[in-house]
Amino acid sequence: MDFKNINIMVGMAALFSTVTLNSLANDLSENHIHKIANYEIQSDSKIYTVLTPLKEVIPQNLKGFKEYDEYAHSIMMSNSSQIFLTKDVGNNFVIYMIPHHEAAIITSIGALKYTHNLEVKNLANRIIHAQEREVEVMQKLLETGELRGNDNGQFLDKMKKIMTDMMGEMKSYNGQVSSGEAITKHYLENMIVHHKGAINMANMYLKYGKNPELIKMSQKIILSQDEEIKEMEQILKRAK
Repeated sequence: MDFKNINIMVGMAALFSTVTLNSLANDLSENHIHKIANYEIQSDSKIYTVLTPLKEVIPQNLKGFKEYDEYAHSIMMSNSSQIFLTKDVGNNFVIYMIPHHEAAIITSIGALKYTHNLEVKNLANRIIHAQEREVEVMQKLLETGELRGNDNGQFLDKMKKIMTDMMGEMKSYNGQVSSGEAITKHYLENMIVHHKGAINMANMYLKYGKNPELIKMSQKIILSQDEEIKEMEQILKRAK
């Protein structure tokens, strides 16, 4: 299966014009998902998949932190990459981790624009730079087909459960509260949950995965994001 050609065919078929909600929505409360909007992807094809270049995924026209928050949720719940799912552990890992990283990048861009906390600005910049590089690595591995050949029928269900549990714990931003302090608190609280989800996925990959690059990346995610969780918890304590 040539994933690059599939991506081109998906684009030509114009199967999706916006980010849409997938089956994860079935496992989340209606109160949580009704606020999540569909935002148009800023790409020539207007179609999002996990192989869409990151520069085309990041929107230029969002207004207010609330839209960044909702857009990030929509990216994680998009169904437009389901075509790439197989039984391969590495393949399915990056299909879940790429939008997870993209959501962290998008939310961090929003936080940079609206928080006044210099510690949080520094943290958001570090998250953006680290996860941009990792998205590029994962997209390359997926596109070249290097992640095939390690089948496990249980792994996909485990990844879905981690993502569903994480999404159920994350909160939608209350757009009526627009102060820098409120945005900072929301960003940190949600990013702690988000980081824990990434750590759980990385640990799951280390249990089942075999690709050397993804093993190294997973180990890095566990170490770096655990440290960032501690950092965010300390910032929240000082803000009280």
